[in-house]
Amino acid sequence: MNLKNRLMHAMLAFSVVAFSSCEKNDDLEVAQPELTQGSISHIMADSVEVTSFNYQGNLLSQSNHYNKETGEVETYDLFEYNSNGQLTKASSYSGSNNALLSEQDYTYNESGLLTKSNSSYYNGSSLVYSSYATYAYNADNKLEQKSVYEVEESKEGEEESKLKSYTTFETLPNGNYGTEQQFVMDANNEAKLFSTTTYTYDSNINPLYSYSEPGTAISPNNVVASTVEVHGINKTYNYTFSYMYDERGYPVSQTTTAADGKSETYTYLYSN
Repeated sequence: MNLKNRLMHAMLAFSVVAFSSCEKNDDLEVAQPELTQGSISHIMADSVEVTSFNYQGNLLSQSNHYNKETGEVETYDLFEYNSNGQLTKASSYSGSNNALLSEQDYTYNESGLLTKSNSSYYNGSSLVYSSYATYAYNADNKLEQKSVYEVEESKEGEEESKLKSYTTFETLPNGNYGTEQQFVMDANNEAKLFSTTTYTYDSNINPLYSYSEPGTAISPNNVVASTVEVHGINKTYNYTFSYMYDERGYPVSQTTTAADGKSETYTYLYSN
């Protein structure tokens, strides 16, 4: 399993936190995510900057993540692309000493679909954990399954991989992801259903959809609510998300209400 669920770190904070919005999409119409009037540049939490984004042309080149108390950069991420504009490498660094924290490498097939990602995590200059994930898609090229393998060194000094978990995804007719189920491998190497998550969407544009991490089940629209059922402990957790929008229909603020009733408001600034 991943030690750190990246997205390009803040993007997932937006899209997972950004299981967003205000109205249920009953007619299943999708607003296509085309940021024709500027890309998202900053995310504020309770009026304090928590993330900023830098671009080279239309491609995200760097994201910076700030300490809310001090305003200093805690970590930053750098992104590399191939000639087709596909993300090939994402690296995370410490803001205090520029030490490498983690790297993710991405491999694609001839159709341009992500087939494998390798993840490495470091403490100082030492590799402390590595894993990789493989991806399968449905007939519409939507993500259908992600399988995560842990990489370990055998007694003979060779690398061995072991399936640790996999997640299956169901897609709604409009292209949004409706349900995901996570399975984990038990001590007998048998898959056990760990959790089921369902999502409800609005019909507005998710402004970070175009920049989402490859192999991540992020939808074109914003999530209004998510329900997580954890099967082993027979618990259900409900989350809701409400938005304010600008004249284009892009979210400019989001209030997240967690399962315990606590809320936090995020504000999104665009480049123009």
